[in-house]
Amino acid sequence: MRTADLDLVARAQEASSPLDAIEIELIRSGLQSVCEEMAEGLIRSSQSPNIKERRDCSCCLYSRDGEMAVQAEHIPIHLGVMAEAMLHILREFDVAQMQPGDVFLANDPYHGANHLPDFIVAGPLFVGGELVGFAASMAHHTDVGGMAPRSMPADATEIFQEGLRIPPVKLVDRGVLNAGIERIICANSRLPEERRADLGAQIASVTVAQNRIDEMAQKHSATDLHFAIAQIIGLSEKAFRKRLEALPERVWEGLAHADFGGEGIPIRVAVSKKDDRLVVDFTGTGGHTPSPFNSCFSNTLASVYMAVRISIAEGIAANAGLYRLIDVVAPEGTIVNPRYPCAISAATQVSYHTFDAMMTALADIVPELVLAGTGGGGVFSFGGFHPRTDRLFAYGEALGGGSGASAVADGESGMIPPVANLHDTPVEVLETSLPVRIERYELVEGSAGDGKFRGGFGLRRAFRMLAPVRCSFQISMPSNGPSGLYGGEPGRPTHATIEHADGRVQDVKRFTAASVDANSLVTIETAGGGGYGKAAERSPALTAEDELFGYGMRRAAAGRA
Repeated sequence: MRTADLDLVARAQEASSPLDAIEIELIRSGLQSVCEEMAEGLIRSSQSPNIKERRDCSCCLYSRDGEMAVQAEHIPIHLGVMAEAMLHILREFDVAQMQPGDVFLANDPYHGANHLPDFIVAGPLFVGGELVGFAASMAHHTDVGGMAPRSMPADATEIFQEGLRIPPVKLVDRGVLNAGIERIICANSRLPEERRADLGAQIASVTVAQNRIDEMAQKHSATDLHFAIAQIIGLSEKAFRKRLEALPERVWEGLAHADFGGEGIPIRVAVSKKDDRLVVDFTGTGGHTPSPFNSCFSNTLASVYMAVRISIAEGIAANAGLYRLIDVVAPEGTIVNPRYPCAISAATQVSYHTFDAMMTALADIVPELVLAGTGGGGVFSFGGFHPRTDRLFAYGEALGGGSGASAVADGESGMIPPVANLHDTPVEVLETSLPVRIERYELVEGSAGDGKFRGGFGLRRAFRMLAPVRCSFQISMPSNGPSGLYGGEPGRPTHATIEHADGRVQDVKRFTAASVDANSLVTIETAGGGGYGKAAERSPALTAEDELFGYGMRRAAAGRA
């Protein structure tokens, strides 16, 4: 935290408070540890590489009113979505009727969740029979049905084609699993045993939270925990309110183009400070698409929260206290709030552009904290029958690219965009568990946008298929690379090809579904990040470093030294 925020913590104690500031911080730290332990247990006990290796999961704790209080530092887009999804669960179920051991499940983006593979599992937490809050995890399940392996179909036009929709339901009733719901989920997945294991790991994460709350209850009463959680949320609200007071009453505008062919779909955002609130208005944004390339409202909220969190709210704990002061306007029927039943599986890719639009707006407020456009390759999924086991398999991954440069540094290379924050799946894991061989995995020279500080470089990843597979490509930024800031140049767009076994070479379009024979080669070159500042202002030392490491920057081709 900044010094000013620490001062707020010190002044937070009220005369009638049952706890002092030190005790509140100790409880906050304890709750943070609960979230981290939930996540580590989930990762260790899951079965799918997507959770175990890529750590595509998040955990958090809420107040008894369902307001997010503490979170583990995992997937930003999850954590923003989880704030909204919990509220939808509480609208469906009476809190007064909840019992210890209850667990709820949802995945429907039209009920506050994200795309369908992201399951949110949540349960109430009790101390001495009194409700003190909720614990939840969100994890990306590899396959939840639908028309394509991994439930990320490139050619879906409505959500029914993307997999099993689950509105908020009670999955566990006072410790007893609803086996019927579990069977329905497993019956709709190509990987039923993996679904059962990963779902069980999520349920166990809620149990871990209750066990740790029981331990905290040996020192703190339910009243203490209520008070501490309220103070934790309130401190973030006070700190952010103070930041907003320093801003003028004006409007900052941002624009990004969601790459959907041609010039793309405009994502327009107007960020304004009105009284003591931050208003983020997407009026003027382009319409939803007849494809999976749409962002549900909860996903858009998460993109906004992430952008604000790393800029004007930098250093303030992200919880409901921060979110309370942000009003988001997203007209229905736009790409940032599509009408039901639009397909939605590529929502996270839309969030990359939503985040970039927010960065261009916030650049005028905190230029030292924003990033230029960040690259990524989108999502590549494939599946079929494994020749060794003769069983169905499915796999996919979000592909990293070059991150955008900042006011003080070059962008990082080969990174998942900030809203996702995923880990990489080791090549050894892929090659031992799937009929695939990774033949190239390297940086793409010259893919970074030049500037006073250049963007990061994209990745080249080549998959040799050792069995016939069905592929789905949701390619990110194939026409227009990530934009630069303050005169920085854009990064190179993503490019993907299929070299078929019969010798044909196919350029992959924005959304492509393809059947691929054994011995075909799929190569994806992901977008580089945008530059920050004019390239003519780049220091000779940084230019020499690029040449020393053989990065192949395009400035030589443009006639610059």
